[in-house]
Amino acid sequence: MTAPKSTFRVHRRGNDEIALAGVPAGDELAELRRRLAEQASLVEALQRCVLDLDNEVAELRSLLVRSQCEVIRRLAELSTPPWAANDVASAEPAPAAEDGSGDGAGGSGDDAAAPAGEQPVAPQPAVDPAEYARLVDRTRALVRTVVPAGAVLAVVSRGDGRLVDVDGRVGWHFPRTADGRWAGHHPPDSAAAVDALEDQRRRGARYLVFTATTRWWLDYYGGLRQHLDETARLVLDRPDTCTVYALDR
Repeated sequence: MTAPKSTFRVHRRGNDEIALAGVPAGDELAELRRRLAEQASLVEALQRCVLDLDNEVAELRSLLVRSQCEVIRRLAELSTPPWAANDVASAEPAPAAEDGSGDGAGGSGDDAAAPAGEQPVAPQPAVDPAEYARLVDRTRALVRTVVPAGAVLAVVSRGDGRLVDVDGRVGWHFPRTADGRWAGHHPPDSAAAVDALEDQRRRGARYLVFTATTRWWLDYYGGLRQHLDETARLVLDRPDTCTVYALDR
């Protein structure tokens, strides 16, 4: 009569001794070692899989970062001119309606009325008026410290009448129309910016003011900045508030 097959069941002997029922005593340790080796191999294989997955994740993240940088670069190549980007990030509110005085708050006007070849100004987005009001107050206060009373100053103002209303000084929008209103557009290039500056200089402007939100002119219009370095004096440079040039070098 055939003896029943032994079943493998684990029994604990004392504290750490383990016996496998149906396995000869001499083979217990070998069986345990075999099983432990199998488990160790499985753990090692899983660890290799985890490491491979980590490497793949790191590579995908690197690829994502490179892709994002490439997208940003491509968008920069296709982006609108700096004045439009400045409109989005600027704290300046849209100019108020024209009052016809020349020194009042000038509006953006009809873009179709902008001279041929010049870029119309994009509409202003909703902004925080409190922060912009503080910038205007700081600008006016600093201008009073470096511009003498009675002097004429041209302000890259986007038509904001508050920036050209400085106690005891005569403020002009820059650029502006023949009747003193803000021109409603930015110069298309450095040559046009220099021509506008020299026109206002001939008409009596003695200072040129850039607010913190229009200081990008000095980077974009490289020819204008070079012209100012050669023909004017930098009398104040506070990037968080304003930059002022004296035109009577």
